[in-house]
Amino acid sequence: AEAVVSTQSTGYDLVHNHGQHPPCNSMMLGHQNDGSGSYWLVMVNTPNGRIPGKARAGKAWYSFGGKEHESTDFHWIKVSRGYRVHQEKCNHVPHGAVVGFQHNNNKAVFGVICHTPHGHIPGKSNGQEAHYGWGGKEETCRNFSYIVVRQ
Repeated sequence: AEAVVSTQSTGYDLVHNHGQHPPCNSMMLGHQNDGSGSYWLVMVNTPNGRIPGKARAGKAWYSFGGKEHESTDFHWIKVSRGYRVHQEKCNHVPHGAVVGFQHNNNKAVFGVICHTPHGHIPGKSNGQEAHYGWGGKEETCRNFSYIVVRQ
């Protein structure tokens, strides 16, 4: 049985990783050009909050404090029946954006896809710029799309 965290009326649920394959209807939205392939947008459980990041093969990576961190403690984001995922490039946080939380600044962080020379990489945004993990570092990106879930 899946351990599911209900996110109520957001249009998605969080399914805890147990080393399994991603659940059906999870968010495989990213791809890296380094040969490692496809990545899913996930929520990583960290000492600093539930932070959007990337995952594949039962492992997740997220950026925080200038570094890329690795974890197996994360949730797959599973889209609810009747909802669809969209990528939206805009200069404000759109309604329905996938949301996490960072304790260091007591602010929401949003799931995004960073459009980079390395590929389209899942990451986080504070509403102005985005960050993603690459090569052990936290990279900044201004070319990104919010991940939005709507009916």
